[in-house]
Amino acid sequence: MIDKILEYKDELGSNTLKSLAAFALDPKNIQRLKDNPKLVKTLTNNKLLPSSIRLYIRNIAGVTDKITEDFFSKSELAEIKDRVAKAEAQRSKGNKANYGLVADSRVDNVIGYKSRDGKLSLSKSFTSPETNIDQSLGQASFSKDEKGNYTIKDTHNFDGDPVGGSTMYDNAIYFKRQEDNPNLKAIPHLDTAEEIDKMLFDYMDKPGDSENTRKSNKWITDMYKEDGLFPNYKENSTAVTYEQSETNEELLRRAYKAHATGDIDSIQLARILGKLEGTDIPVELGIGSITQEDKYKADPDFARYIAGDTIMGDEYDFAGAGKSYKNVGIPSLIRNNARKFIK
Repeated sequence: MIDKILEYKDELGSNTLKSLAAFALDPKNIQRLKDNPKLVKTLTNNKLLPSSIRLYIRNIAGVTDKITEDFFSKSELAEIKDRVAKAEAQRSKGNKANYGLVADSRVDNVIGYKSRDGKLSLSKSFTSPETNIDQSLGQASFSKDEKGNYTIKDTHNFDGDPVGGSTMYDNAIYFKRQEDNPNLKAIPHLDTAEEIDKMLFDYMDKPGDSENTRKSNKWITDMYKEDGLFPNYKENSTAVTYEQSETNEELLRRAYKAHATGDIDSIQLARILGKLEGTDIPVELGIGSITQEDKYKADPDFARYIAGDTIMGDEYDFAGAGKSYKNVGIPSLIRNNARKFIK
């Protein structure tokens, strides 16, 4: 397929690009992608493919060029800007300036997962702008310069991504974490009867033992005699085993099997591959300024907040906030403009 892509890369359409996403999930193709960084850059600059898929392909191929606003489509940038506008609306209401599912809701200047269209999945990357950006940025920080322009910063990687154990993915089953799926390994030339014999030797009476110690020893050793509770321990002996963590190779085999049977979504398989094979890609993109109207559009509750003169009461008390805020005398022109954005 690499040869065909090289031959026809200028004629790529959306169907070919969708097949490229599946191509990049095949382990035998990962090295081929790594061996063709210039081709990967060319393919992933085509915005017909969602940014989350293009970033995954770059990451798995080891292409670490900084990602800027030029990498994203207009609709993708609009979705990112909407999240920052929502966070800024929260700041204007006196809350922490963050939005979405973030690691710490007490921090400022952070956007997280929107998850409006449900769980993460490869197919939703093509149909849901929200899910696509969830899978492109996840959590990211933002800042504003002296001219009022905003910059988003992130590192695209899978280091903090759970290898299983997450309910964020659109899976048919709960895919166990690597540490929750250990293997039992037998210890060569050691069985349970040998361990019991060693224990019985340790509980033999010794010179100087007290009467209580001798009674305790007898109670334990009698259990393994002919008339005891476990007279057949030698006949029932089994290999002694221990737990060994699942190796990366075993994890991949388990993940590919679950993916082949439809038990896990392609996006989780992609993220498992990314965690094991991927790298870090710096992301720094400008989204311009955010106006008051941008905040109204992003957060209609903020429009109600302003239109109600920050009282959030009476006809504007849709959130049930009551008269939680003081009437600060917002001019009627501003309040009337805010009313235009109330849904």
